Amino acid sequence: MKPLTRTLLPCLVILLAHCASEPVSSGPLPPPPTVTAGSSAIRPGDVLTISFAGEPDLTQQTRVDWNGMIHVPTLAADGGAEIRAAGSSPSALASRISALAKENKMLVDARAQVLITEFAGQAYSVLGQVTQPGRYTFPRGLPPRLPIEEAIALAGGCTRLARQSQVLVKRGSEVYLVNLEALASQPGQAPAIIIPGDVITVSERRF
Repeated sequence: MKPLTRTLLPCLVILLAHCASEPVSSGPLPPPPTVTAGSSAIRPGDVLTISFAGEPDLTQQTRVDWNGMIHVPTLAADGGAEIRAAGSSPSALASRISALAKENKMLVDARAQVLITEFAGQAYSVLGQVTQPGRYTFPRGLPPRLPIEEAIALAGGCTRLARQSQVLVKRGSEVYLVNLEALASQPGQAPAIIIPGDVITVSERRF
């Protein structure tokens, strides 16, 4: 997991100020939505690795554009073909690529494989009093869900100036207050689970 580069940190500062000005919801952070079977579908912004069995030189990596299309140079003699990827599962897209490669006589026995190597939107942000503020992706191969304590730990943990009883989580248009101290010291507290798109802001302690 890598934090956002320094060149984008000013944007995070603006977002932090905006988040702090939002009214805080009186309720707890809602539980994450259920992950459905359709969540494995390819989406615009995903990065795909396309390979062909026995043809290592034809392996390519491509990002799905915001129209849901990808460009695959190996599918046509004139420099490639555009094919719709968004909405398909990786296996369904691989079957279509294999069929198109055979149809265009690019490969006699085309057996494509498609892997999603980077998920679009599968990230959260941590701002404020943490060691490494930035944008973080969820671990690959696991559902995009993290307890807030782990999400903050991946950002280097809280600084000594952190007010751990006043942690804000912005989800959509709502901002929720999470008390990390209560989560750590009071048994029976409902866990606060972070999902893609959440923005965590660790407040500064007042002296």
